[in-house]
Amino acid sequence: MVALLKTLILLIIATALAITALLVPAQIRSVDPTVVELAGANSSSVEDKIWEEINAAYVGPAQRFAAATGSQDPAQQTQIQLLLDQNPNFASSGGPNRDFEDLLKRSVTQRKSRAVIPQLLPRSERASLTESLSTSRNRNVTALLSIRDIAGLSRLHPASHAAGAPYDAGVLTLALLIEAGHFQPSLAQQIGNLATLAAGYNPEATIACEDLVIGTLSLGRQLDYTSLVSLAELTETLGDWSQMAALFRAQPDRIAENYTALRFSESPDTLYRYLAEQTETGNQDLDFALRHGPGAVSHLIHTEQPLFQASSIPGTVLSLLAPFRPQIFVEITLHNNTLGQALKFALLFLAGLAFAFAMGSAWRNSLGNTSTVSRSNPMVMARDILISFVVVLTIWTIFEPNILKSKESVSDSGPRIEFAVADSLQSIKSPVKSMQEINQVTLLVLALFFIIQLVIYSFCLIKIKEVSKQALSSDMKLKLLDNEENLFDFGLYVGLGGTVLSLILVAVGIVEASLMAAYASTLFGILFTAILKVMHLRPYRRQLILSADAA
Repeated sequence: MVALLKTLILLIIATALAITALLVPAQIRSVDPTVVELAGANSSSVEDKIWEEINAAYVGPAQRFAAATGSQDPAQQTQIQLLLDQNPNFASSGGPNRDFEDLLKRSVTQRKSRAVIPQLLPRSERASLTESLSTSRNRNVTALLSIRDIAGLSRLHPASHAAGAPYDAGVLTLALLIEAGHFQPSLAQQIGNLATLAAGYNPEATIACEDLVIGTLSLGRQLDYTSLVSLAELTETLGDWSQMAALFRAQPDRIAENYTALRFSESPDTLYRYLAEQTETGNQDLDFALRHGPGAVSHLIHTEQPLFQASSIPGTVLSLLAPFRPQIFVEITLHNNTLGQALKFALLFLAGLAFAFAMGSAWRNSLGNTSTVSRSNPMVMARDILISFVVVLTIWTIFEPNILKSKESVSDSGPRIEFAVADSLQSIKSPVKSMQEINQVTLLVLALFFIIQLVIYSFCLIKIKEVSKQALSSDMKLKLLDNEENLFDFGLYVGLGGTVLSLILVAVGIVEASLMAAYASTLFGILFTAILKVMHLRPYRRQLILSADAA
């Protein structure tokens, strides 16, 4: 009765430790939504960001923030409408901007566009802006104006051509942004130098300028001037500008979401790489983060991981446990995910030890008065530790199945920049899986099979030790060993079963490991069974046979 009570107590402790471990929101191949929510709560709220734009009369950005985050605050909508009623030009400019508003006032076009490029496509608008910029003392602006009629363009036509309006509008938009000081001085100088080289008939510079103009067209045909200005102020390199344009072309139905994410994260390159890598759930995960503010967006994209999504049964268990999660666990994971993973591993390992002790207690109780091996025996200790590792791997894999799926690598070349072509983010995803990631999954599966075989090996050694300690004749011990023959072959059975199960899981796509891991299960079974029988069982049998013969 005491032994049974001890076993039950150990099982309860193991369960409590496992539940506590599951309350730690630290994952290996994903980021927990509660961590993203806390990151958002620790930064400015969505409402605060929208009010910042409204108070600055930046109507365009405020409307995009509200659309992307799903904010429907009546007070905000009322204030936005009031600004538009008082300043009708804000519908086109997106907010107060003297340079662009002066252009709108000089405009002879009755119908105003809400985006920059369509507003500049009419010849009269471009002529008016050119006249205004021609008096600029900014060398970079002058350099840009000098390439309006450049030769050597391969995808667009120069301004003098009948179809040259898009190219001319893009060049003038860049010049206007530089004239108003919205690009960083170093970047503006880089653009000016490229334009100077292109004007000198440098083919590479001409291509670079054309790419830059195409990127400007991709952004300007979707955004009002104030929104475009805000992205220009975020841009640190020409690559940032091109990546933002590529996102807008790839997802023309998500302009508000991508614009807001760019503003919230202030890191075009990081956002671009995140959406390029997380092609399946990236948009959905980003939408979740957008609703929780800039901090949530920044944390999500910098982790470069998808949001954690548990499968049906584990998800139900985690949802039931969620109300009892200590806030300190979330804070630890937010500030140091590695520390959170270590805490979770430690709790699961302790749960595994308690489970191993419970199984050991039940084992000894089932043997009755039979002499058993001491718990301090190295093989018993090794068995308990190995069982703990099996528990850790099993529980973690059940509740984070993505750990067994390989990531897909992203091509370093990035998307091609082509005007009026909606590149798909799928085009920048390499169809070849990263060998590094596949090796990580394979090594994990190999480790699991290896540890399982070590556990079985330890059990067999303990059984041999138990037989040797019993006060029985050599003949009786030989019969007991014969009775345990199936146990001694158990590693081989498990190895074969692991291979069959692995092949099935790989075939149905549940696990993305190489076939080497599947066949290694049988190999481990053969090796451990051979070592057990040749190095331990055979010498002991020989000793017993000699003892029986001597008797």
